[in-house]
Amino acid sequence: MEPRITRRDNFTVIGLKCRTTLQNNVIPKLWDDFGKRMEEIKNASGNRACFGICFYEAGDAPGGQYFSYLASLEVTDASQLPEGMVAREIPAAEYAVFEHRGSLETLQQTYSFIYSDWLVNSGYKMVGSQDFELYDQRFKFGQPDSVMEIWIPIARK
Repeated sequence: MEPRITRRDNFTVIGLKCRTTLQNNVIPKLWDDFGKRMEEIKNASGNRACFGICFYEAGDAPGGQYFSYLASLEVTDASQLPEGMVAREIPAAEYAVFEHRGSLETLQQTYSFIYSDWLVNSGYKMVGSQDFELYDQRFKFGQPDSVMEIWIPIARK
């Protein structure tokens, strides 16, 4: 699995946030809740792709047990924030973009490859404390031909 390397400008998202662990994963429920409320988000960008932002907050250690996750939509303006939702700015960066194909049941294997194999053996290192998943029109929940992307911010070692 070889990523494409690309640069993306900064962008802003609005969505629902949870704090979770891999052992007690509440992300599927968060997506269910977000799906019921995403129409409340004003100023959504035209592409309607969803973003799953995985990040560490103050006091968290990257690779540690707890992390935060934001199920979100990209917006052109975050001034109209629906109740209970948060806005987050994603900084401009160079990214390694990996395609995950098939069911989300094997998503952890893709992440394991990225962090335990590709990053270790590539000429790159992760920068920042967040990565994101992109769910566009190619994503088909539970289908074998489903495609979603994992964007890892990188810099040369």
